[in-house]
Amino acid sequence: MWVGAFAVPDAQGQVFGRVEETESSVAYFYHARPGEATVQVSVWGTIPQPGIYEVPDTTSLDKLMTMAGGAPLEARREGRHAPTITVQVYRPGPDGRSQIFEAQLTDLLNGNPQYPDFRDNDIVVVETVTPKSPFTWRDALSLTSTLGTLVLLGLRIFDRT
Repeated sequence: MWVGAFAVPDAQGQVFGRVEETESSVAYFYHARPGEATVQVSVWGTIPQPGIYEVPDTTSLDKLMTMAGGAPLEARREGRHAPTITVQVYRPGPDGRSQIFEAQLTDLLNGNPQYPDFRDNDIVVVETVTPKSPFTWRDALSLTSTLGTLVLLGLRIFDRT
């Protein structure tokens, strides 16, 4: 199209297409031999590799946690208490999900609790609770310096003689 001495391109509508790629941060792990009966179990929480695990229906809880990277154990400083790690298993039912198992990691390691066999759509939740750190000299120094700063600020503002 020509307008005067200038060539003007024809107007085109903006084209919106469907997004062709989908990104997902969900990890899916398949740990079974061909022909084995499997179940899909979701692993959530403070485990190194959370995700959906398709495993043989005979897989034990400790093996599943090992596949997911093991328990979230960290180096402990001297004089500090170890974190409490709790493992819970939830199972879907007619009234929603219900908790069918709960144990401390230390009990699992000692072999005390009997955990249930997995079924499809079970959810394993690993929760780590770190104990509150004690009041240290660094905390006292921080409070003292903050208090000193506020006192000096108050003296500057109110002492204008």
